[in-house]
Amino acid sequence: MNPIMKKQHIASLILKERIEELSNAEKEELTFWLQESPRNKKIYAYLRKKDLSTDVSRYQSIRIAEGLEKYHRRYAQKQKRIYTRWYWAVAVAILFFSVSALFFYQEEPTAPVSVAITPGSSKAMLVLNNGNIIDLSKRKTEVITNQKLSIKTDGTQLSYSVTEDSKDEPTDEYNELIIPKGGEFTLTLSDGTKVWLNSQSKIKYPVIFNNITREVYLEGEAYFEVAKDAHRPFHVNVKNNVCVEVLGTSFNVRGYSDENSVETVLEEGVVRMSQGKDAVVLKPGHKATYRPNEPIQTTTVNTELYTAWRHGQYIFMDESVENILKQLSRWYDIEVFYSNEAAKSVTFSGDVTKYDDIDTLLKAMEIAGGVHFKISGRTLIVSYNN
Repeated sequence: MNPIMKKQHIASLILKERIEELSNAEKEELTFWLQESPRNKKIYAYLRKKDLSTDVSRYQSIRIAEGLEKYHRRYAQKQKRIYTRWYWAVAVAILFFSVSALFFYQEEPTAPVSVAITPGSSKAMLVLNNGNIIDLSKRKTEVITNQKLSIKTDGTQLSYSVTEDSKDEPTDEYNELIIPKGGEFTLTLSDGTKVWLNSQSKIKYPVIFNNITREVYLEGEAYFEVAKDAHRPFHVNVKNNVCVEVLGTSFNVRGYSDENSVETVLEEGVVRMSQGKDAVVLKPGHKATYRPNEPIQTTTVNTELYTAWRHGQYIFMDESVENILKQLSRWYDIEVFYSNEAAKSVTFSGDVTKYDDIDTLLKAMEIAGGVHFKISGRTLIVSYNN
């Protein structure tokens, strides 16, 4: 989705929220967008309190029959309204006619020139089966407790525990854990499997697994320590119909939507990675990589390079600046702009603590590789001179 269409879409979601017509899926999308950056929260607050009457008056000539009809159906029974019926009818009509970009082209709060770029921290949003969304960074207590299930969080991890009587009573309820840019979180599933989730990732999973298999759905990056269960294989489903199957093991899966590949790195045990009829079995110390329209490739690797992030480290070995900054942009919640293409292919080796200030790593890369960095707001400008 191009930037203009994205702005129009977000504006329409905010307007639909104001008239109480936001679906659960749209509510989740809007919440995830809000978590992406402080600037998004400022834009949201600005549009939520903005008086639309001036803007609406510009569109008096628009045919609003559909908007009026929809308004009357939904709001005719409500007596107390802050705005007039005519106002809301036109607002809905504006939404119908896809001119919601209007709200984004007004004066908006702009990010300051100098912004402190700090490391990420524990933050996550939990989407319940009924569509309710809970900000876990603000909760340090039990989320849900009933006769079958207990869900608890301490602000850094979320854990599910099932009573003995309920272990053989699976449900069709799913929860989803969403980690925004600049976030990380740990999840313990109802079978005891532990999952470390990296920035800008999300995982969907059953509240209680069934008696045949254990299926989860991942977008982004996560490290799994799967609880052993010889009778119920554990499946991690990633984009492009890639599936990683295990019985009990420790491995890392990476499948971001903005990257062209899906990777699985195995530390312990045995896993099977498949895409359609193509499949490989991995042994510890190996990586499997899938790219569209290519067979799955396996290579021997130093697993620490791929799993150190969950221990609070970044380790790079002859890694390109482009790949390094792609990881850092998620963790530090920044955008990256390249002044020239040559900067992307410069390589760097080293290790740093991920909780350090970003300047520590940038200075090391400047000294080692001749790459130059400049920070403007939340944008990192990268240049390279031969």
